[in-house]
Amino acid sequence: MTDPMKALQSFQEEFLLHNPQLASGVIDPNLRVYFDVAEGEIRVTYVRLEGNTVTALVNLFESDPIDGIHCYSIGYAVAEAYRNQGRAKEIVAAAIAELKHELAQSGQTVFYVEAVIGADNLASQRVAEQVISNTPTPITDQVSGLPALYYVRKIEPQA
Repeated sequence: MTDPMKALQSFQEEFLLHNPQLASGVIDPNLRVYFDVAEGEIRVTYVRLEGNTVTALVNLFESDPIDGIHCYSIGYAVAEAYRNQGRAKEIVAAAIAELKHELAQSGQTVFYVEAVIGADNLASQRVAEQVISNTPTPITDQVSGLPALYYVRKIEPQA
């Protein structure tokens, strides 16, 4: 498991130092979008800003396909001062809606979203259960070797 909070902190630093060009979301114009390549893979970052503060972040990477259908791994974090306000659930749902819209433009109307969440991260589990799936699979995370839960959801045109 990677820690999405580290991604949020890193993005905050980058934002303050270099002010990267962020696009506005199509479905949600207040959602900011940034495309880049991290470790050789395309990454889409969605953020919520209050002034120059990144309050919430979602990262999406393409993962291994499921049953031949594209799959995107999702990680999300909310800055500590903005937690317990529903921001994680809201930005995850908004990011999935934006990704769905963008992929539909290129003819990809069905895809999966997956999340691996530490067994001890109850707040992120609640978000994943509400937005991704309420039937996670217990796993051992391949990166950390720690107990985790695997959430997956198939996104379809009417979903």
